[in-house]
Amino acid sequence: MSMVAHGYGIAAVGMPNLIFSNVLWGYLVRAIPQIDGVLGYSIATIGVLFIVGAVVLHAFRKLGVGWLASLLVLIFLFARPVLFPQFTINAGLLTVGAVVCWHVYAHQRSRLMLLAGCILAFGGYLVRSHEFLLVLLVALPLLPWLKWTKDRTAQASSLALLLAIGTAAFIDSQAYKGENWKAFNSLNPARAPITDFGADAHLKSRPDILDRHGYSENDIDLINSWFFVDSEIANPVALNAMLTELGPLPASSIALNNGWIGIKTFTHPVLLPGFFAALLLLLLFPNRKLFFTWALCLAVFFALGVSGRPSILRVYIPVISLLIVAPLLVPGTGNREYGNLRKRFALGVLVVAALFNTTAVFSESRAAQIVSDQKRMSLQGFPEEIVVVWGATFPFEAAYPVLKQSDSAMAYKIYGMGVFTLAPFSTAYGQEISGNGMLNRLASKNGIPILAKKHHFAFLDVYCKERLSGVLHTLGIKEYGALSVRVIRCESVLDQ
Repeated sequence: MSMVAHGYGIAAVGMPNLIFSNVLWGYLVRAIPQIDGVLGYSIATIGVLFIVGAVVLHAFRKLGVGWLASLLVLIFLFARPVLFPQFTINAGLLTVGAVVCWHVYAHQRSRLMLLAGCILAFGGYLVRSHEFLLVLLVALPLLPWLKWTKDRTAQASSLALLLAIGTAAFIDSQAYKGENWKAFNSLNPARAPITDFGADAHLKSRPDILDRHGYSENDIDLINSWFFVDSEIANPVALNAMLTELGPLPASSIALNNGWIGIKTFTHPVLLPGFFAALLLLLLFPNRKLFFTWALCLAVFFALGVSGRPSILRVYIPVISLLIVAPLLVPGTGNREYGNLRKRFALGVLVVAALFNTTAVFSESRAAQIVSDQKRMSLQGFPEEIVVVWGATFPFEAAYPVLKQSDSAMAYKIYGMGVFTLAPFSTAYGQEISGNGMLNRLASKNGIPILAKKHHFAFLDVYCKERLSGVLHTLGIKEYGALSVRVIRCESVLDQ
């Protein structure tokens, strides 16, 4: 996302069209000046966490939550996002902060907290609208609906927030209306059933459909592997026609199993401390709103699993944070005095959860730092010419750390094979427009350097035979630690 905003790595030019975030957020992060080599996107990412943390701490204190409990919750909520920043998590935490602020307003009529809640919610929508809506959906039982129905200030603020979100959504949609976005917009919904929801296997089981549209099984494997550089294969008209003939994807035990995986993901080591802490707090302070929140949470993640998107940890982390915070919003649990046994035990739960979570996160961070340093060292001498990167083969997080951008890494020119391939800001798009696209260079005498996995080269070998009537040759290999950049050429049979 930072590469898109500021124009390096996979992006030939910087643009506010971040695709996964609202374009207004893109304009904001691009407007932030670089400070001591730290880019605006990084400053905004870290800044969001400090803002949410400060607001939530203030809100807890106004709700009567003790200092120790407040600090323990903050340590739990922000240890991972600070050390492993991720925009989806930020969006979710902004929304959690909004829910907390709205509770303060419901109990104390603090218009400042109402305004803060609306600003945080709007920020969550801008950063990642899907996560904002997910967290808000799970939080619905916690919101003070009855009080809002009698409060014109709250109603007016809610209306203003909805209007702001609607305006932002309209501006974002208009930002992708240009002719240069046409190919991206057309292909994105057509490839999603194949890349995201398993339609590739069903299509390959219907050779009659493939034959009618001039596709092979290898072509489908290429689309499933984000190979969008050949417009004859990455053809939205043909893909949509094949999917229409295929019909609705059949429901199967796999879908139900994915739903169960969506639930079991809560026991992942990254989520387990928070999940158990939230569950114990629920048992300590049973409340109808909390039970409804948990039921809605489990139903939502089961549905996400059934839809084909289970076990995406960054989506879960803000929801776990909400479940940790929720008991503190229930009347009677946030008093300043922890005199009775339940409140003392709850404090102990928070201590243990924060300790385990922080210890694990710091251990992960130290290990990740060692690996990142090793990967950056191995990248020394990495070519500044354009290199095709196919799949999760290039260590982007190691090469471009949030707070330290090396001049050598900023000089890399990466022809990304993925969701951004056809986006106007991408290196791939710029090369295609200039006539130096991957396919042209693949058939050229000098070939093209590619960083990919073994199965990608196997797909490309078949593609060279089927689509270009040629033979794939390796012209050379350069090693960069565990990375192997292979220069390949598809030599036409006529040239041999």
